[in-house]
Amino acid sequence: MDQGRKVSSFARCMLGLLMAAALPQLALAEGGETEVSKTSPSNPPPAASAPAPVPPAPVAPPPVAAAKPASPVGGSGAGAGWKAKTAQPPRQQAPAPAPAPLPVQVSDQEIVGKVNDYFNKLTNLEGTFVQTDPDNTQKQGRFYFARPGRLRFDYSPPSRLKIISNGYYLAIEDYALNTSDKYPLEMTPFRLLLSETVDLSRDANILGIEQGTDTAVVTVEDKKGDAAGRISLFFNKTDMSLKEWIITDAQGLNTRIEVSNLEQNKRVSAELFEFSKDVGFHRD
Repeated sequence: MDQGRKVSSFARCMLGLLMAAALPQLALAEGGETEVSKTSPSNPPPAASAPAPVPPAPVAPPPVAAAKPASPVGGSGAGAGWKAKTAQPPRQQAPAPAPAPLPVQVSDQEIVGKVNDYFNKLTNLEGTFVQTDPDNTQKQGRFYFARPGRLRFDYSPPSRLKIISNGYYLAIEDYALNTSDKYPLEMTPFRLLLSETVDLSRDANILGIEQGTDTAVVTVEDKKGDAAGRISLFFNKTDMSLKEWIITDAQGLNTRIEVSNLEQNKRVSAELFEFSKDVGFHRD
């Protein structure tokens, strides 16, 4: 009987062991959970690093349409019919203008001949003048020439001067001082220009001839030596009309006379060239 109990006890032990071994597998087969050991290993394997994010592939920009060539008439050319896609040729610069040709220089002898002709064709000449004295003070007025030998300068106020030549004497009349100083016309440079026949090559020493684009200048002195100083005559080169003159006296001082508003061969009264009776001492 005791032996039967031993067998029974042994059987129960074996049955318990078999049940303990079969229960986990049964739980797994049935989808259950069992408690597992929570003990961490002494050297755990390194944690795997997360892979680097892969950047997204670049998106290609939409194609840009080719720029339209500029229209030769301005704007973008839309609607102008310009559809050529080739580059326009470079714009050529206009050639530089050719320099103006220099004026043809006439000979000095021709200039002298033209000056002679200009005066010999004048019987009368009148106009306005501006006089610049050696000290740069200025006077103005009206002048008259009458060949042969006569001239008159009437100075505008505040000047009270008159210069008159009657063909023989030249008088400087100063109403402010009540004086009249007279000189033989032969002693003045005007003898060369107011003679009955003007011939500078015959009667004058030609000291110089200058030619510019628009002006010719002839500088002369009296060949006789009676008139001290010299006179430089300025002419418009196109028609050889008188523009101005500069008288240089024996001391080298310059007096400039610029003329304008010229009238040629206008008849004037002979009384215009008579000396005044109301100033200074008179000698007829």
